[in-house]
Amino acid sequence: MLSFHRLLRYHLTRHFSQLFFNTLNPKMAEMSGIQILDNATIHDLLINLSNNETIEFRQVIERTLEEFSVGGERQYQPTPTVTNRPNGQNTLFRPFTSDSNIGAKITVEPAPGLDGKKDPLHGVIVLCDGKGNPKGLLSSEEVTGYRTSMNVMVPFSWRRHVENIVIFGSGMQALWHTRLILMLRGSEVRTITYASPNRHQVELLIATVSAENSARWKLQCRFEFIDNTTSDFEENLGHRLSDVNCIFCTTPSKRPLFLASHLPDKGARQPLICAIGSWQPDMIELDPSVLRLAVAPGAGYNPITREEKGVIFVDDREFALQSSGELVQSHTDAADVIELGQIIALRCGKISSDSMTHSRAQKIDNFISEGLVVYKSIGVSLTDLTLSDAILKAVRQRQQKL
Repeated sequence: MLSFHRLLRYHLTRHFSQLFFNTLNPKMAEMSGIQILDNATIHDLLINLSNNETIEFRQVIERTLEEFSVGGERQYQPTPTVTNRPNGQNTLFRPFTSDSNIGAKITVEPAPGLDGKKDPLHGVIVLCDGKGNPKGLLSSEEVTGYRTSMNVMVPFSWRRHVENIVIFGSGMQALWHTRLILMLRGSEVRTITYASPNRHQVELLIATVSAENSARWKLQCRFEFIDNTTSDFEENLGHRLSDVNCIFCTTPSKRPLFLASHLPDKGARQPLICAIGSWQPDMIELDPSVLRLAVAPGAGYNPITREEKGVIFVDDREFALQSSGELVQSHTDAADVIELGQIIALRCGKISSDSMTHSRAQKIDNFISEGLVVYKSIGVSLTDLTLSDAILKAVRQRQQKL
């Protein structure tokens, strides 16, 4: 693995040198077929996608998760590598491959300044074609924010009721969660409530999505805020979660954001709960009691084993069991964890189609659309590749129309 990453760095250095030269010579970049997209260009594309185009991007994620889980792509994905320097700079190298594309994402957590503060994460995604010829260089912030948020839009698209939504957090992920909710199902949503300690950041978020909504979607959705630093926070949160349809957690928290007792009673309509913020064993957004409730006998239906009990959805089962604070701290049994790609393949008849009776299909549909569903997303690096490639194609199509 060490030699692989040395080789990767060698080729990236060569490509970066050529790409830098091409930025000084736009005609050369165009002739070489290399597309260079900064965050502003990527944002402009993604925020202006139509509903149908957004669904197509979601389907890119769905196909990728399916290929990863049941299509054999997992075995061809190299292991990510992290370097931690003494000055506090941390760098993640995440390579990925497919038959037609090869690439890597480099994410840098900068060293702290003299005041102890760190700049935001920055990075780049490099794509080559199947022969190793460089085809794209993309700033990674908007891609990562969009890709991660789009992952949870997959189970979100299965839900029957999405009227009341609570989002924990107020950063980039909360922003893109909101945008995609509005793009995909905004006409059905009545309220989106943000739970955060940062009032100023929430106000900026609400101002941003309100302006975007007025300019693009023109939906009748209310944006609200509950401050988790106030003495009445638990009371306000309990009230909001008593009839919630979807909960999205987008924070790098090291303690649970809410308790199972906050959720609707067992006989009431149950929510979809998605958590994307924690990615280390000591990080946790969901209380272990929530996970135990989700997998209890009678809590749902296991689409794979057909047991009358709930399951927890993940994108990468092995990695989630090792690295997700929720699964580690709740001692979740591996048998109670199913990959989202498996469900996608099952629903479209690519696995177990010979035994998919109407009764079984109905049980699966009832569970994923109205049951207590918990989805813990760790992230699959292959989605960086497929989504980046889709972005390159979409930008090229728009340029050809000009």
